[in-house]
Amino acid sequence: MQLSALSHPNQLHGLSITELEAVARQIRERHLEVVSTSGGHLGPGLGVVELTLALYQTLDLDHDRVVWDVGHQAYPHKLITGRYADFHSLRQKGGVAGYLKRSESRFDHFGAGHASTSISAALGMALARDARKEHFKCVAVIGDGALTGGMALEAINHAGHLPRTNLLVVLNDNDMSISPPVGALSTHLNRMRLSKPVQFIQDNAEEAIRNLPFLHGELPTELKTLKESMKRLAVPKLGAVFEELGFTYMGPIDGHDIAAMVRTFEAAHRTEGPVLVHVATTKGKGYPYAEADQVGYHAQSAFDLTTGKAYPSSKPKPPSWSKVFGQTLVKICEHDPRVVGITAAMATGTGLDLLEKALPHQYFDVGIAEQHAVTMAAGMACEGLRPVVAIYSTFLQRAYDQLIHDVGIQNLPVTFVLDRAGIVGADGPTHQGQYDISYLRAVPNFTVMAPKDEAELQRMLVTSIAHSGPCAIRIPRGEGEGVPLMEEGWQPLQIGRGELLTDGDDLLLVAYGAMVAPAMATAGLLQEQGVRAAVINARFLRPLDEALILPMARRIGRVVTFEEGALAGGFGAAVLESLNDHDVLVPVLRLGIPDLLVDHASPDQSKEALGLTPAQMAARILERFGTDIGAGQGFDERRTSDDRRAPVVA
Repeated sequence: MQLSALSHPNQLHGLSITELEAVARQIRERHLEVVSTSGGHLGPGLGVVELTLALYQTLDLDHDRVVWDVGHQAYPHKLITGRYADFHSLRQKGGVAGYLKRSESRFDHFGAGHASTSISAALGMALARDARKEHFKCVAVIGDGALTGGMALEAINHAGHLPRTNLLVVLNDNDMSISPPVGALSTHLNRMRLSKPVQFIQDNAEEAIRNLPFLHGELPTELKTLKESMKRLAVPKLGAVFEELGFTYMGPIDGHDIAAMVRTFEAAHRTEGPVLVHVATTKGKGYPYAEADQVGYHAQSAFDLTTGKAYPSSKPKPPSWSKVFGQTLVKICEHDPRVVGITAAMATGTGLDLLEKALPHQYFDVGIAEQHAVTMAAGMACEGLRPVVAIYSTFLQRAYDQLIHDVGIQNLPVTFVLDRAGIVGADGPTHQGQYDISYLRAVPNFTVMAPKDEAELQRMLVTSIAHSGPCAIRIPRGEGEGVPLMEEGWQPLQIGRGELLTDGDDLLLVAYGAMVAPAMATAGLLQEQGVRAAVINARFLRPLDEALILPMARRIGRVVTFEEGALAGGFGAAVLESLNDHDVLVPVLRLGIPDLLVDHASPDQSKEALGLTPAQMAARILERFGTDIGAGQGFDERRTSDDRRAPVVA
C-alpha cells in the first residue's frame, strides 16, 4: 500500500507484516523529507513508526481512543490519518500543527504540547466510557522522559486502584536508561506468564487451595510469598514496580518488531484492568545521524539530509539570549559556589548545558518535573544556596502553586529565568510564552524584570542573585540584539528603577523587555510624522518605577504601553492600575497580545497578525491620538476630582 493512499488508519487492517514494514519505510522517508526542508521534531517520530503501525493494526480508530503524550512523537500518526498531502506545511502558518490538535483531525483525541498528561486524559476517557456503558478501547502512549512527571505518576497510582477499568498504557522507552535488556528469555517468560493455560492453572490452583477445609478460605502466607516470587521470575524489576501499583505488565518488547508488538497489543486488549506494555525503541531510528545524536536531532531547523548538517546562515547572527544567559551563569558560578543551576529536562534549550559541562557539581536536571524543580530550589535556598531555575515560560505555568506557596510566601532567594517568553512561533498555542507577565504579577514578594538586550540580561542576573528575595527574569526566544557584552564585572541594577531612553512632549511610550527595541523603532517612525515621543525602558514589572513613569505621564498626558504578552493582567494593566491609583487620569493605549490563542507560524508572521510591528504600532498610535497628538495637553492638576476623566483604554 502507498502511504499517500492512506486516509484512515483502519486501512492498515489486514495488511501483512511485510506490507506494514513497507509503509514504515515510506513514513520515514516522508518524515525526513519534510523536516529537513522546513524544520521540526525529528528523533521522536522516527522512533515510533513501527509502534504506531502495530498499535493501529489492533485498534478501530472510528471508536477507540489514543492519547499521545506531548504530540511531537505523533508525526507518523498524522501521516496515516489523512494529512499526508498537507504534511509539507508542517508547523507553518495555516498548515499542519506540530502537536496534536483536536480541531485539526477527529483522530487527534487529545491535544497536548506539555508532557506527562496522556495517562490522566486516557483514564478520564475510560471512566467516561464505563459510566456510559460503552466499550471502546483507551490507550495512552507516553515516553520514558514524560514518565518522570508527577502528573503521570499520579495517574498511574489512580489507575492501579481501578482493577475493572480497562486502560492500556504504552511506555515508549527510547533511552534504555530504565530498560532491562530486550531478549528471547524475557519475551518468553512474559508470554508464558500471561498465557491462558498458565492463568487458568494459577487461578484454579489458588481457588482449590483456598477451599481446603482446614484453611477456612485463607491462602497461607507461605503460598502467597511463593506466588509473588514466581511472578517476579517472569517480570523484570521495572515491571514488578508497575505490577505492585496494580497494572499488568508486558515487556520489554522490541519497538521495531511489528509482529511482536501486534501480538503483545492484542494480548493487552484481552486483559482486564490497567495494562502497561513496555516498548523499547531507538530515538531517530532509520536516520544514522539522529540515532547517533539523539539530543541534537530531537528537533532540527532545515538541514542537508545527506550530511545531517544544518544549512549555514546567510549572515552572522548575534548569540541567542539562552547562550548569553548560560555563559553569564557559568562565570557567576565560577566565582560563587553558592550559585547552582536547575533545569527540568531542558538543558540545551535554556543554555544550562554550558553549566553542566563547565561545573557539573553546580548543575541539576530534575527531569520533566517543574513542580519538583521549584520546591527543590526553595529547599536549597533555605540552606544558603542561590539557585537559578531556568524553565520555559510555558512550562513554568505547571508549577504555579510552588511559585506562590513554596517560594513567594516564604520570600526565598530563588532566581527564575523564563526562557521562550513571548511569541515563540511554530510550536503554536501550547508553547507561546504569553502568560508569564500576568501570572507573576500577583505572586507575593517576587521581583519581576525583563531586559531590553543581552547586556542588561547580564546585569539583571547579577541583580537577582544578590537580592534577598525571589526574582524572575523573562527572556525571548532566538538571537539577541547584538549589543557588546562583558565577560565579568557586571554592575547590579537598582531594583524598581527604569530607564529613560529618549525624551519628548507628545507621547510617553513605556516598553517592557523585548518590546523596548520595537518601541524605539516606533518612536522613530512617529518622529518622521512630527510626533516627539519619550521612551521608557521599564526594566521592572514589579516593582514598577512609579517615580519615573507617573510624573512623565502627568506632564505629557498620553501613554502607550508595549509588551510581548497577554494584555489581560499584563504590563500595560500594571501601568494603568498605577496611574489610576495615583489619580493620573490620562488616556492609555496598550499594545500587546489580545485575548486570543496565537497559532503556529513564524514569530514575525504572528507579530504582524497581531499588529505588533513598528509600522503597525505607529499607525495605531496615530489613529488613536491623531486629533490630540502634539497639542501638549497634559494632566491639569487644577481639575477637581469630579471633573477628572477615567483612563481611556484601547
